[in-house]
Amino acid sequence: MRQHRLTLAAAVAAATLLGACGSDPSAADDRAPATPADQAGTTSTPAAADALTEDVLLTDDDTVYNEGADWFRTATGDEDLDGNGDLAHPCLAEGLSGTGATEVVRADFELRNTEDDVEVDEDHLTQLVGRYDDAAAARAAYDEVAALVSECTDRPEAITDFRTLTSRDVATGDAAQIIDAHFGPVPEGIDEGESAYIMETGLAVEGDRLTMVTSIIVGLDYNFLEEDGGTPVNQMLPKAVDRLG
Repeated sequence: MRQHRLTLAAAVAAATLLGACGSDPSAADDRAPATPADQAGTTSTPAAADALTEDVLLTDDDTVYNEGADWFRTATGDEDLDGNGDLAHPCLAEGLSGTGATEVVRADFELRNTEDDVEVDEDHLTQLVGRYDDAAAARAAYDEVAALVSECTDRPEAITDFRTLTSRDVATGDAAQIIDAHFGPVPEGIDEGESAYIMETGLAVEGDRLTMVTSIIVGLDYNFLEEDGGTPVNQMLPKAVDRLG
């Protein structure tokens, strides 16, 4: 089993690349009660009845990593985790909202060792689900996001090295693909200069909905065999599509 000694959360904070924080969905809601006017404006409209919910997001049971580690959900919310989160993807400065999504929900996960006491300390997985006006708009957004992720020109200044390695189609949804990339530098104190951020971005479109599953870890290698199901995102993307409804 691979043991991770580097912490993505600390690295991200130091490099101001991206981050994730937010309340657990079970936390108490301290917002002010809705006024009668608020209630009048939000009752029984078709949009409200068909709003995206956490049901479209991956659960702990859906996620996979390897035999000795797994992803665990830490937060859910809208695209910026209800004001508590930062970038969901370093190459997508405006998120799915910037590609025309009318509604976006998000889930963040951290990696934990399940067979060892060594802490992983938040290597990072993020999922976004966006809904668009129609299937054509969702497919156009799928193509746009794929280009933005592959080129990654609108990225934080702290990322001085970015390399797209490969992209490959996945047999799920109306269209799906995974884009592999490395970026850096990894801040001093997190790494001695040999590792990189290893990023795997899975995209899939189904009808008027688009899902984006992004795994980022700090490491030297990322080897998963096809006979074992392929990479973690390769295994999770079909599950993410199944949840789109």
